[in-house]
Amino acid sequence: MKSLKVWQLVVGLVLVVGGSVLFILAIAGVFNAPRAEIDAEYICGESCDGEYMEIDTDEYESLVADGKSFVVMIDQGGCTTADRLREFVQDFAVSKGFRVYKMMFGDMKRSSLYEFVKYYPSVAVISKGKVIGYLRADADEDAGAYNDYGAFSGWLQKYLR
Repeated sequence: MKSLKVWQLVVGLVLVVGGSVLFILAIAGVFNAPRAEIDAEYICGESCDGEYMEIDTDEYESLVADGKSFVVMIDQGGCTTADRLREFVQDFAVSKGFRVYKMMFGDMKRSSLYEFVKYYPSVAVISKGKVIGYLRADADEDAGAYNDYGAFSGWLQKYLR
């Protein structure tokens, strides 16, 4: 009987300590996705018109090397899914007051971004020159973001401060 009480006490203590550690880590944001704060030069407030700033591989690599934080859409003309995603990105950017880069898939394939993004259309969030998130055109968990503005907005918002 005594050994059962000791065992219960040990298990209870482990649960309390373990739970406390997990709680502290959660408060510290350890379990959250990394988040980006868009650089001030891309903030346009109410004057945003939804226009993309088109870039090529060299411009992208320069932004990454400079440690910039931004959003880039990987696009390809003539694709219905890309048309819809382009509209979602534009609407989101206008509503939040920042500009977005756009890079064509052919250019992106020659950039360091291709290490992460293999298919188009996609959207990547770059924080201080590092890719912290991107939409996966081949992943079931990202499918909703390609078809519904609310799902897209929720996906992108989790990466932005």
